[in-house]
Amino acid sequence: LASHLSTQSACFEFMIQKQIDPVAMPVEDPAVEWDEDQSPFVPVARIEIPAQNFDTPAQNEFCENLAMNPWHALPAHRPLGGINRVRRVAYDTIARYRMEQNSVRHTEPTGNERFGE
Repeated sequence: LASHLSTQSACFEFMIQKQIDPVAMPVEDPAVEWDEDQSPFVPVARIEIPAQNFDTPAQNEFCENLAMNPWHALPAHRPLGGINRVRRVAYDTIARYRMEQNSVRHTEPTGNERFGE
């Protein structure tokens, strides 16, 4: 990613499948494949990242101390299902362990961080 973004931008498109039939498309059973003909993927968001150099010691340290959490979202957008409820506990446990091992306190990004620009 660092190599790619050093010369060009990147774009990520996020898509969802709507649950049309709760019986044929159960949220609680991840082994059931949802029929794309019945419920095609719908784009809901697009993230465009401009070309940039982000592979710096300050940014790497900042990134190393962040915790990924899909629940940093509006309640309506939070992950569904039992597997995701387990993931929430696992993500939190791993994040706490990493913070402890790195001797850092949990902080959330503000969007105002600057890294030698």
